[in-house]
Amino acid sequence: MGDAGFIEIGYIQRTHGIKGEVLVVFDDDQHLDPENLESVFVEIDGIPVPFFISSLNIQRDSKAIVKLSEVDSIDQAEHFVGYKLMIPGETTLNPDEIYFSDLVGFTIYSSQGDLLGTITQYTDYGLNATFDVLTPTGKPVIIPAAEELINEVDISNRKIEMTLPEGLMDLNV
Repeated sequence: MGDAGFIEIGYIQRTHGIKGEVLVVFDDDQHLDPENLESVFVEIDGIPVPFFISSLNIQRDSKAIVKLSEVDSIDQAEHFVGYKLMIPGETTLNPDEIYFSDLVGFTIYSSQGDLLGTITQYTDYGLNATFDVLTPTGKPVIIPAAEELINEVDISNRKIEMTLPEGLMDLNV
């Protein structure tokens, strides 16, 4: 989940061309058909700002060339690089449709019951995805976001039990 009432669907990776187009990487976890989008919200300084989509050209690997309304030059488009794209959505988690991005804010425990930390961010790099985790000592660590490492997700208590490879937490710290 992004901000209250919004679902993060991807991010602007880079500019494309000189007419204000951008390359957008869509989050595969959202099972979204980008061709049906008429508008999106761009998170600017933590505030969702609406934009209509003037054109959208699907590429490969969950990417598309997108032209946002009122963004008409490469200079304007450069300001949006790295920003999140969101759409309005439900704020409650459906146990049958939990996505990695929904787990931001959840607390992670080891299979032995040790507190590992709290997920502060989810990042999808295409073939690899990671959770940024803040440990109880306040140190940030990065762990893989992989289904095979997750044993259990407790939505009501916002807890996750994971089995991480031995020494992984020590490598990050």
